[in-house]
Amino acid sequence: MTATDPSVYDRWSRNPWALRLLYAVAFAGRESTFRRRSLTALSPSAGEAVLELGCGRGRTLGRLREAVGPDGRVVGVDYSRGMAETAAAAADRWENVHVVRGDATDLGVRADAFDAVYAAMSVSATPDPAAAVATAARCLRADGRLAVLDARPFQPLPLRVLNPLVVPVLRVLTDWNHAADVPAAVETRFETATVESYNAGTIYVASAGRPTADGGG
Repeated sequence: MTATDPSVYDRWSRNPWALRLLYAVAFAGRESTFRRRSLTALSPSAGEAVLELGCGRGRTLGRLREAVGPDGRVVGVDYSRGMAETAAAAADRWENVHVVRGDATDLGVRADAFDAVYAAMSVSATPDPAAAVATAARCLRADGRLAVLDARPFQPLPLRVLNPLVVPVLRVLTDWNHAADVPAAVETRFETATVESYNAGTIYVASAGRPTADGGG
């Protein structure tokens, strides 16, 4: 991912237990459920090329590899050197899984390179989430798909009164760009888009298909 300060995620890469605890709180104990739902929304299949933006320590790379099979290809990208190195070590045993350190807003890959793009808890950690979504759209084929699992502040009243307490803490811990409207960016860049919200609106899965040529919805 692109983070304002990549050292934030370098520290998380060295403390996986703390990261698991953070996610347990953020997902209210339902992390596995929401990750499964986001992967179901992506629906990777055999022989496809899949990109994961913000692959972190690489925990999803194996699942993506299972889905695409030996004839498919998985590429993980993370801006944090610590995360990328940890993920690369985990993926070293797989010939068709590759991890690189890169900027989610400027990947430098050719257009139409991937069938699907997956991002879990990473787009909102970039300084420019809309640019990250645009990059994902550009590197997808005409019938390509995107699935984003991410977080946002509490949506309904009265829980919104908690945002002034929760948001500053998470911004320090994760470089969270809480004000970015990632679902709107997805809807702008893709012809079809669906957003499902959970946990009082704090967790969502935005899935989309068919990137637009001009960035218009």
